[in-house]
Amino acid sequence: MDVTAHRIFWLDGMAGTGKSAIACSLCRFLLNNRLLGGSFFCLRGNESRANVKRILPTLAWFLARQDPHYQASLLPILRDAPDVADYTVVRQVEFLVEKPLCHGSIQMTGLPLVLVIDALDKCADADAVKQLLNKLLSISNNLPIKFFLTSRPECYIITQFKSPQSDIHCILRLHDIEQDLVEADIFLYLNKRLKDIRSSSSDPSAFPHSWPSHGDVKALTHRAGKLFIYAFTAVKYIQDENPVDGLQTLTRLTVVAGLPFHGDLDMMYSLVLSAALDTTKRRDEEIRMTKRILGAIFAIREPLYLSDLARLLDIPSHVIQVNIDRIRAVINIPLHGEDGIVSAFHASFVDFLTTLGRPPENMKITLSAAHCDLANGCLQIMNSNLYFNIAGCKTSYLPNSEQMLATISAPLKYSCIHWAHHIEAADDVASLLPHLENFLLEKVLFWLEVLSVIGMAGLASSIISRALTAKTMVSYHFVYIN
Repeated sequence: MDVTAHRIFWLDGMAGTGKSAIACSLCRFLLNNRLLGGSFFCLRGNESRANVKRILPTLAWFLARQDPHYQASLLPILRDAPDVADYTVVRQVEFLVEKPLCHGSIQMTGLPLVLVIDALDKCADADAVKQLLNKLLSISNNLPIKFFLTSRPECYIITQFKSPQSDIHCILRLHDIEQDLVEADIFLYLNKRLKDIRSSSSDPSAFPHSWPSHGDVKALTHRAGKLFIYAFTAVKYIQDENPVDGLQTLTRLTVVAGLPFHGDLDMMYSLVLSAALDTTKRRDEEIRMTKRILGAIFAIREPLYLSDLARLLDIPSHVIQVNIDRIRAVINIPLHGEDGIVSAFHASFVDFLTTLGRPPENMKITLSAAHCDLANGCLQIMNSNLYFNIAGCKTSYLPNSEQMLATISAPLKYSCIHWAHHIEAADDVASLLPHLENFLLEKVLFWLEVLSVIGMAGLASSIISRALTAKTMVSYHFVYIN
């Protein structure tokens, strides 16, 4: 590693170009060479990982574990500012980066450690991201550490790197890399994965002698363009189908000239979904259920186990599994049982189904309807499961930390934290009002008890404020006054 090189490196790329994969590989390399100071992988919709104010406190914790000099410099700062995690991001930079690192109070030994922040564009507060980048760039010349950042090329991020001081940062745009270099990597990936499918098959005789042929792999590579996510999804699709037929289907797709950057990927996603949403093969109820489940997976605030998602939606686990089993190429679901996390493999699939004009009409997912569904589930769970002394406290004279408390179930915990967010984003708030009124009149004190038990009582006022939005009040007036 070049000690004198840029202190901040920004990897910029369109959705699906492999930014997160590169960030993961870099983290493994740095970890193996004892150069990883810490990492933070942002995730859209996740309460913690979409919060830009969680980034620096998390990285500071990692860095303090890696470097005793930084730890020694940080401890007195934290004694004076124990609530630094609640500060603005600008002040977080001052207290967690600038004061312990830039004022000459310590000299970190050896090669500089690297802090990795992936997918900054997935943070909810764009203004806070701008402030974070602006502040880091302004002090980066004095940093004894390096930052590796990735994001999509969003305008509010691009503008922060348009600095005349080009020596303080380096930019690499994945989508600007020469096509032949990207295609060479994707060809190697596809060729290896397809051969793995053949070698792991229980019936090798089902494959033609030359499968996969060089021409087929080359054609699929060409279809992928610069999108690694296309190659990944193609392999999953081929693996889940009859591999020989699946590869043939993909290589025979008609190429349409003039498609946008994501055009081929959209065609891939449409192909994967076509069987699951085909009205000639599936009943209307099956299609509605599949889209309902997909909407919930997209709108959920944090990944849930299959069994917990089933309880939240009031749908049997096996029904969820059956309905989305046909689209394993794009949705990660547990192979066996209910103990696996359910999630989309890549954000580009969510973008495809929720962006106006991209999916076919029969595939479109409306997120506001999904939020309404989840809000209804949260309210139902809280109204049914909240009761006095739910944690089983033996006395009210001792703090929670000194008592043996009952475990709060994951669906109830999720509901107590996120119900207001889903109400705020719901499209049909009026349908939720009877459940909301019951909760506010009969269950709100028990809800506060749960927040206390899980250490989140401080969120109570902001959650209530979020729930009582203007949209909720207008709906309440319409339903109950008129």
